[in-house]
Formats: sequence, structure tokens, C-alpha cells
Amino acid sequence: MIRDPRIDAYITKAQPFARPILEKVRERVRAVLPDVEEAMKWGMPAYLVNGKSC
Repeated sequence: MIRDPRIDAYITKAQPFARPILEKVRERVRAVLPDVEEAMKWGMPAYLVNGKSC
């Protein structure tokens, strides 16, 4: 999976309590779906499989 810099920025701007949660979610999604694509939808991180939200 290629890391999307927009998601890096989203996590960086998140409240301090939310950052470790967002990183853990990202890590787990990558572990379960290694071919997943990162994207931004509606101003929030999203993960796509075959171009569709999962």
C-alpha cells in the first residue's frame, strides 16, 4: 500500500488523543488488506479495494 500524504497530514492535524488511534487503524487495515489503496473522501481517510470503499 502506498501511503497517501493527505492522510499523513490528516493524522498530524488530529487531536493528540486521536493520533495513536488513527495510526493503529491504519496499521491494522494495512495488515489485513495489503493491497488496499488509501484515499480521502468527504475530508476523511478512506480505504479502497478495487477502487471501491471497504
